[in-house]
Amino acid sequence: MSQTNQEISKQLFELIQKTEIVLRLYYNKNKWPSIFPTLAQLAQLYRETYRLAPNALHSYLSFYFDEYSPTTNLVVKKCVLVCIMSEGHGYSAKIQQELLVACIASFICVKNENDKLQKGLSLTEQGKKLWKLRYQLAVKVLEHGGSVNKQATRMLARLQPYCETLRSKNATPLYDNTTLIVAIAQIVAFAVAKKGCKNNALSLCIKRLYLTNTDEFVRVSLYKLVEQFSLLPVGSSTNYEGTTAVLLLKAEQQVLCTLENNKLTKLIKTKKPYRFSFNQISTSDKQLLYKVWSHIELPSIQSSESNFDSTFEVIEKLNKGSFGSFRAIEKTIAPFPHIEEALTQAAKLYNREAQKGANIRHSLTMVGLDTATLLCQRVLIEQVISQLRHPFAQDVWHKYQQISLVLATLIKRAYGQEYENILSPVSAVIAFMLKHHDIDIKRFTCTDEQLDDTKPYSLSRLFGFQTFDEQKLQTYFDSHFGDSPAHQAFQNSEKEKHNQLSGKAKTFVAVKVLSMQWSSAAFEATAWQKTILEEQAIKFGWKNIAEVHDALLALSLHNIIE
Repeated sequence: MSQTNQEISKQLFELIQKTEIVLRLYYNKNKWPSIFPTLAQLAQLYRETYRLAPNALHSYLSFYFDEYSPTTNLVVKKCVLVCIMSEGHGYSAKIQQELLVACIASFICVKNENDKLQKGLSLTEQGKKLWKLRYQLAVKVLEHGGSVNKQATRMLARLQPYCETLRSKNATPLYDNTTLIVAIAQIVAFAVAKKGCKNNALSLCIKRLYLTNTDEFVRVSLYKLVEQFSLLPVGSSTNYEGTTAVLLLKAEQQVLCTLENNKLTKLIKTKKPYRFSFNQISTSDKQLLYKVWSHIELPSIQSSESNFDSTFEVIEKLNKGSFGSFRAIEKTIAPFPHIEEALTQAAKLYNREAQKGANIRHSLTMVGLDTATLLCQRVLIEQVISQLRHPFAQDVWHKYQQISLVLATLIKRAYGQEYENILSPVSAVIAFMLKHHDIDIKRFTCTDEQLDDTKPYSLSRLFGFQTFDEQKLQTYFDSHFGDSPAHQAFQNSEKEKHNQLSGKAKTFVAVKVLSMQWSSAAFEATAWQKTILEEQAIKFGWKNIAEVHDALLALSLHNIIE
């Protein structure tokens, strides 16, 4: 038995106990400064435990912990549901952390009140007031404790109306996918956490949510929940020779445990098929809740491998290599089996009849040797973007497509080296953003006033936050695109003062400002930005920027954004 397996029962006990302790911190105001860091540590423990022993945590959807409060039972189940959906979506550790912090924080101010409600008791007038303001209070406490990221507080601010909409009690627009994950978890947790809840409450609640909501992200998330639980249906009950048995491991040989008075009596290995259902089991048996998991070979969840680094090794070769033939380029991109289809589609832009290339060689010859490496770089980066998982992945992709259309319109669809020199750095920085700023990305744009108005507008604002991490972006570009004037020009458009921008950097500024104008009604260009727009419009053969806007209007860009 591995050391990890021997320690798992101790870690599971620690997880439940710490959840109970965290929920009590609010009632001692001296502890407020420690709430956020303690929440963050507990969120990390949930994430690590889920990766180590998903079987055990799946079973906690069925088990009611008699020794702990109703709120602790509720929060444990809510966190497990968030872990399941996050794993199904393939979210990064940082995004999961934020979701779990919001998940736990939603009850830190009303543990006593929720305990009463779960037991069917009435609240005092003061208790009713606290319950109504519970999320605002949680935000206040998190900020008091030094919450450095506003994602969790943003989720809490939207949680109540989102829950009501999912229950079909009102019609709040559901545009914040991170809040939706927490809201789904909360509704399902309430359905299965109350002591003595009905049999099959889990499946009935998920089915009801699916049938009463048409939002695509809600339905996909519910599907991910069911998919993950069907892979590890642990905690489900069946009848084994006249007694209740609980599934602990589903593999070629199933592991069941029989119960007597809701306490574990024996373990059974069997290949015989059984019909399982979700039934709540109320127990304080430490063998069943914790210790049994040390005696089972648990299927851990391995971290999904990202092709980010391996892809950018090839991008570096394309950037630094001097290619005298199409064959040399083909050899460099050969490790990527899916690039042929992507390249043949991308080459359509360079064909008057908009026909895709027949193969890689044909696609490269269509664009010419000078542009071929830039096109390959862009296509590889777009594949990285499409494979990085994020709650707003679809919105990020739509905005990227919008940028490409804005650029194509500005340069009068003169596809070639000019087009690739602009779009390749933009695609590179979006891939960087998805990897290094994933918890900062929001669906809507950031139109907050700029602190230093002598600098250009950052592309990050199109994706909901003020600026990129300048040092990390510098390192990223130096590592992969150190020899590229186009990428250097993009960096200049992010950090240099107005009077120090090159002509190429000003084109980047124009593309960013135009993209913001067509994404946000609240964005207002400065006088300097309007001057840049006019200059760039004339540079590319337009009479003025108004003509560019008319051409963009004809594309109906509003149909693909927000």
